[in-house]
Amino acid sequence: MFRGRVLFAMGFAAVLSGCAGIGAGGDANSVAIRGSLTHVSRAALPANATVLVELRDTTSGEGPVVAEQRAVLDGKQAPIPFEVVVDRAKVQPGRRYAVRGGILEAGRPTLVSDQVAVDVTARTVDVGTLVMKPARGEAFVSEFRCGDQPASIGFTRERMRLTVGNETFDMRQVTTASGSKHEAVSDPTTTFWSKGKGATLVVRGRTYPECVLIEPGAKPFRATGNEPGWRLDIAGGQLGLIANTGSTRVTVPAPAPETIAGGTRYRASTSEGPLVATVLDKRCTDTMTGMPFPNTVIFEFGGMTLNGCGGDPASLLQGPEWVVEDINRTGVIDRSRTTLSFGADGYLAGMGSCSTYLARYSLSGEGLAITRPASSAKACPPALMRQEDLFFDVLARVQRFEIDPNGALVLRASDGRSITARRP
Repeated sequence: MFRGRVLFAMGFAAVLSGCAGIGAGGDANSVAIRGSLTHVSRAALPANATVLVELRDTTSGEGPVVAEQRAVLDGKQAPIPFEVVVDRAKVQPGRRYAVRGGILEAGRPTLVSDQVAVDVTARTVDVGTLVMKPARGEAFVSEFRCGDQPASIGFTRERMRLTVGNETFDMRQVTTASGSKHEAVSDPTTTFWSKGKGATLVVRGRTYPECVLIEPGAKPFRATGNEPGWRLDIAGGQLGLIANTGSTRVTVPAPAPETIAGGTRYRASTSEGPLVATVLDKRCTDTMTGMPFPNTVIFEFGGMTLNGCGGDPASLLQGPEWVVEDINRTGVIDRSRTTLSFGADGYLAGMGSCSTYLARYSLSGEGLAITRPASSAKACPPALMRQEDLFFDVLARVQRFEIDPNGALVLRASDGRSITARRP
């Protein structure tokens, strides 16, 4: 039964042991992750649907699931509050983790939220409202290696999908005494049987060595600078530099990163001498476009020392939700809730003061664009509805964004209006 708050003590296809009870909160041996799940659609959630929350290691991208748990909705509707209490022994210092939720119908995801980073060193983490959107493609994907054979599993709206090398199999769940076992729809001799963090893979009767969860490679990194212009790329095991209006071009194997105070350093040897790139965890603003970036980058090569910005600007927007504290310098109504949650899939969702909403956003080389939000059109007091209309109108005219010295997000519209938000 799904009553009151929901406590998830998570694990991959199995419940982890040693977690605290409902409402216990975090302590020296655990971390409590709290929040709620909602969605934009006005359609009711099926009474027999399942809510799923997972905690995943995201140190190197879409890494392994640390833990997961499911509970039948039993008629419960959004917003769905949750509290996840995770044993600290299940997480490692220095690694990054994120939480994500979703709704499953007949075992298939129909609604999925974006991942939100969590600080597992804290005793309590409030991730706010996670807005779920219709599942597109595969969701809750996990990567495995079975001996020398890579494999992955994910879930579409219809069924589980297994990918082995260049082959993809649609899978259906079968009854088993333990773990979670699936077999290919058209071939019962192809199965995937997960038990905890391990699994057994059989393809057309051939059994592979035990499968273990793996981490995918890190995302590509790009840095650029002006006067003179230059570009540095680290991707696919290569480090590439273009400088001096294109007359200098260098490509070498990417060196192993060195951890330094406040960032990372790369040292590479080239035929023209050493190349040193220092990536600092310090926000940077492009001097030509005004676009903010998550990293300040300094590179030294051929007697030059040049400064620039690096990383993905979208990472400054994505993550935990932003709570709006001002719309066009008029503040917001006391105890009203207006939020922004930028997803990695290009969707922006949240509360608009009265209704939940969904919009698309995109970043170009010079700015940020947001479509007119579509909302659940809930009826509220007139003052809240006027505030929501103003919020939506300004959002649809946004051209760029800034992160001020105090960490606030400022969205700038084409007509001079603005929205200011902060993370709790």
